[in-house]
Amino acid sequence: MKIVIVEDDPTAAGLLLEYLEDGENRVEAVYTSGEDAVDGIAKAAALPDVVLMDIKLPGMSGIETTRLLKAGHPALEIVIQTIFEDSRTIVDAIKAGASGYILKGSSRDELLAALDETVRGGSFLSGRVARQVLKEFRAPGIPEQEDFGLSGREEEILSELIRGASYKEIADRLSLSVHTVNNHIRKIYEKMQVHSRGEAAAKFTRQRP
Repeated sequence: MKIVIVEDDPTAAGLLLEYLEDGENRVEAVYTSGEDAVDGIAKAAALPDVVLMDIKLPGMSGIETTRLLKAGHPALEIVIQTIFEDSRTIVDAIKAGASGYILKGSSRDELLAALDETVRGGSFLSGRVARQVLKEFRAPGIPEQEDFGLSGREEEILSELIRGASYKEIADRLSLSVHTVNNHIRKIYEKMQVHSRGEAAAKFTRQRP
């Protein structure tokens, strides 16, 4: 992968370079502000495969930078990396055009998996982040306290179902067997009193403009 990093903290940027420069992947540039990133990417001979974007930047925020980059380069893939895991910030980043959202402090393997999945056309949300998104997108008329009695693992699996992941993809992402995933999904459907992925999504989430 050809990667661009947008990160104003020199220590964090250095750690990311250690994680990502491994012979197979190459960091094309490191920008310390959104303004520099927008200008630098516009002037580059070719787009990177993916941009790893911090949210809290001096001047223009990472979310606004993401919005501007996507407006100018719709095919550009952007993964947000930040300490923020509140649902509003996550949804704002996704609406701005981010294809993934990963928390700082994630392991090198999870970071590489997030970037790789995004480059391959997928979208990556770590488990804790996915749960926050589910809370934000609850359907109208369902009380906030109603969670159908789902466990944390079941909520993770439900979030993957709603995103369109196959049983095998869910199993691989959560380090489970397909058989275990199937059993979890059967219990989810029983608790929610639904019979399909579509019914579960319609009951548990709502679309926003």
